[in-house]
Amino acid sequence: MDYKSLEHITLNQKLYSKKEILELELKEENHFKEVVNFLKDWFSNSTEITAQTSGSTGTPKQISIPKQSFIESALNTCKFLNLDRNTHALLCIPVKYIGGKMMVIRALTQGYNLWVEEPSSAPLKNFKHTVDFLAITPMQAQQIVIDSPKELEQIEQVIIGGGAVTQSFINEIKSFKNNFYSTYGMTETVSHIALKRLNGSHKSDSFEVLPSYSVSLNKESSLVIDCPSLLSGKLITNDIAELTSKGFKWLGRKDNVINSGGIKISPEAIEEKIKANYPDLEFYITSKKDKTLGEKVVLITEKEIEIDFKNLDLEKYEIPKEIVIKPINKTETGKIKRKKV
Repeated sequence: MDYKSLEHITLNQKLYSKKEILELELKEENHFKEVVNFLKDWFSNSTEITAQTSGSTGTPKQISIPKQSFIESALNTCKFLNLDRNTHALLCIPVKYIGGKMMVIRALTQGYNLWVEEPSSAPLKNFKHTVDFLAITPMQAQQIVIDSPKELEQIEQVIIGGGAVTQSFINEIKSFKNNFYSTYGMTETVSHIALKRLNGSHKSDSFEVLPSYSVSLNKESSLVIDCPSLLSGKLITNDIAELTSKGFKWLGRKDNVINSGGIKISPEAIEEKIKANYPDLEFYITSKKDKTLGEKVVLITEKEIEIDFKNLDLEKYEIPKEIVIKPINKTETGKIKRKKV
């Protein structure tokens, strides 16, 4: 499928031609207008789209992505999730990010209807239409399962991207019959290249790599992504991983690694072990300078807490040496802005 052949899209159950989108003038500043502006960029004569990276492979920056790469990525996901022209999807994440852009392109390639809703923490609360496919952030997921659990369970395919999914959310959906996935990807790979099932009989702690992609590890255990149809060369990420039969297990960020007494520790691995017993606890693990160890493991939280670390599945060197009470700052998509103390 060539991107030049795509000249129609259905938004809010109305079919728009390329000509209609290019001529559409909207006065009100809202999410629908942002989607239209993105489509005008898409339907322009340029063969590329400019997007902002998240920092997964280095310092955040603006990069140009071939439009054909968007198409290849969309087709891979739609095939994996069985999304076709009869699908109804909901766009409730900002289109300025790669995840939002890809929701538009998937609708464009498959010819299905895309409902455009203003991004919010609870997009299903007042939404009255039936949808089959939803993409949300972990922050939205946490609120939706509280406000609209029945509506959430009716959506056949739900993907969650932009950050780690909380253990409390996973506990809430374990009995749901629909399909929930955590995604792995970045702007450089034109959205996700792997999905991890969060519930049901196929629940996994590993990401399954989509067809057309392959992964490997370099000498530093960093994940390396290879996809000739999207990338000009192999992409070395800042993510530490462990390979599995169908993909990989994500262990943490290379730039978050704590070197404590010569032992390299992944804060994300410690967090997973603590979350298993304290799913509702808002916290993160980082490090603090130490005269003896170089760096020591510390736990950051906003409230006074009591944790019995001895009864958790933690190695001796993984146990936080100190609990620091301070505000936890997050990005717009709900990612914790992790800082050393």
